[in-house]
Amino acid sequence: MSILKRRIKSGINVGATKITNPSDLFKTLIHQEGYDYLRDIQKEFLEKWDDKRSHRDIVGILNTGAGKTLIGQLMLLSKLNEGQGPAVYLCPDRQLVNQAVEQAKIHNIPVVTLTNEPGKAAEFPLDFINGKSILITTFERLFNGKSVFGVEGFGYRPIQEIGSLVIDDAHSCIKKARKQCTIQIKSDHPAYKKLFDLFEPVLKEQGQGAVTAIRKGESSVSRLIPYWSWRQQTDNVYSILQELYSENDNVVKYNWGLIGDEIKKSSCYINGQKIEITPLSLPVNKIPSLFNAKHRLILSATFNNTTELITELGINKESVETPIEVANQGDAGERLIIAPKRYYSELTDELMRPIIADYAKENNVVIIVPDSRKAEEWRKYNPYLVNKDNIEEATTKLRESKGNLMVFLNRYDGIDLAGDSCRVLVLDGLPNARTVREKYISIVREGSPFINAQIAQTVEQGLGRSVRSGSDYCSVFILDTALMNFIGVDKNRSFFASATKKQLDFGLELFGDEQPENVEQAIEEIRDAVEMCLTRDPEWRQFHKEMILSIPTEVPTDSKDFFDIADIEKTALEKYANDSFKDASDMVRQMVNTYSDPLSKVDQAWYLQIGAHILDHFDATSAVDMQVKAKDLSPKVLKPLVHSYSKITRVKGKQAEVIIQWLKGFSNSTDVVIAIENLCTNLIYSPHVKFTEFEKSVSRIGTFLGFNSQMPEEDEGDGPDNLWRLENGVIKGN
Repeated sequence: MSILKRRIKSGINVGATKITNPSDLFKTLIHQEGYDYLRDIQKEFLEKWDDKRSHRDIVGILNTGAGKTLIGQLMLLSKLNEGQGPAVYLCPDRQLVNQAVEQAKIHNIPVVTLTNEPGKAAEFPLDFINGKSILITTFERLFNGKSVFGVEGFGYRPIQEIGSLVIDDAHSCIKKARKQCTIQIKSDHPAYKKLFDLFEPVLKEQGQGAVTAIRKGESSVSRLIPYWSWRQQTDNVYSILQELYSENDNVVKYNWGLIGDEIKKSSCYINGQKIEITPLSLPVNKIPSLFNAKHRLILSATFNNTTELITELGINKESVETPIEVANQGDAGERLIIAPKRYYSELTDELMRPIIADYAKENNVVIIVPDSRKAEEWRKYNPYLVNKDNIEEATTKLRESKGNLMVFLNRYDGIDLAGDSCRVLVLDGLPNARTVREKYISIVREGSPFINAQIAQTVEQGLGRSVRSGSDYCSVFILDTALMNFIGVDKNRSFFASATKKQLDFGLELFGDEQPENVEQAIEEIRDAVEMCLTRDPEWRQFHKEMILSIPTEVPTDSKDFFDIADIEKTALEKYANDSFKDASDMVRQMVNTYSDPLSKVDQAWYLQIGAHILDHFDATSAVDMQVKAKDLSPKVLKPLVHSYSKITRVKGKQAEVIIQWLKGFSNSTDVVIAIENLCTNLIYSPHVKFTEFEKSVSRIGTFLGFNSQMPEEDEGDGPDNLWRLENGVIKGN
């Protein structure tokens, strides 16, 4: 050993106290040139976290591009120095795992990954087990029925103890957790027919029309198998599923460890394309590495629907109520959001599409659509259609070249289109529910603030695909009447993050009160605005910076009620999981009574149905009574075993008063016009419009006109498609 090496070695104090303050810890790292400083927003966030470091659950909200990955890694490294290891950094997908590893290399942060040798099970690196390095992996490697971290009750992998973990992009991970706990059986699988035949009689009792639609393969008609029939047929269901498990069928291969013991207490959803079996609440306790982790750090850029952190992942309510946030520093990327039709009513989507497509001559233009029907409307412009099979190829092409026009099918998250990858973004259509369960819930809880918050979060995720840092920029077009109508409702915009809301509000009022004289002038004004954004006009940039800095700190007044409701729901479902059926159902009943004001009627009905589902295991007669009350509140929930059809009642208030109340939900007349147009969008006889959407339009128009509007055939399985009760008591049906 050389003299210098001996001197260096002897100068190291092995017993020295390790640094745990994350900002001080950062100074000890060896950085690549130009990366040896923390940004102000990172320092402030880490200081706030250090004050809370002893808390088990901590939630942090950071703008995209704020350096969230480095913050998460510094927190975990601090925890390792504190002795709270092993430490895991969880990403929603492999692409982000690679990015997190590259980020760690920049600062020489010790990290490792899982490697799989052919024919061998994955093994944890010793540096991870011994608390010397942070393991970076996907959330799904942790949360699945064959988890390498171990599954409670399945001994093929030992349970890996975790001291500290970070869940990055938590909103995406929640969806992945639900997917891992769901058995999905496609209609072409033999087990689909077996299950459908088993429950067809009870489905007919709920409505013959729905059964016919499901038999035809309709995906828009989603139904819940009545919980009482599910309980009665549990043995037959187990027989079908266990046969799949014995054959190592992929349908159950990776989720049986999570749901196999939960079948009796699960729910089953069905449409013409798929059957889904999923528990009422996620069995997080089945993954002890997550459930028992000493410290759980939850990070995301968007938390419009934070109640899911409580109900799905079991995160502590207080940590969700008081997340770590850094005061607005004007570091949100530049987004110029334009809603053409809201600016000038003659700027239809058909007129705007070729104008938008023309930007692809010099820029990358990305269009996000909710379904293939919307994608078809772009076909004449020869776009590259992107789905789950070619997404990696598409994103690589966007990063490496310009002049691309791409249509992404229902991809509002999980893609990073920073910089020139996307300079013009289009959201064309209101996001659709992806799973059968989500579709059913969106029908039963239509209009619920909980559901609207989820839609807003999906829209915000879509908006966030293109602007990935404070220095990034993009022009965004909002097309589709339904999407513009959703954003036009004042209450819905309150669900967006403050910076996004400000950008949306500005975009919706882009040209103020100045109205163009004709279509040509309107198009020219829009082109000029987009040009200012894309050419980095100094005046526009300064204006945007000042606009973002002017955003006040907003605290939603009704959030506390929703957090309390979510916490009660979580506790009730935990009792249900532990077979305390009566206590759990009593909690749900009491919650509905206590929070009847903030809960809409559809939400009250939804929760009463959950309560009845739970109670059915203990007292089937009382469960029927609770289901009857749920049905009285909303026609969309399950028809109880013993049901007396409720009489169509008079609307609360006079017809004119009801219409006025509806109008108050909008801040200007343009949004009202768009909303009315949206009501009529699907009111046409066409093979491209599903009959269910047509009937919903008739129902919504009835409600808009101030009538009591019902869909008896859809809701009760009998009667006319639509039924209105007029103010004078006359009933009209069709």
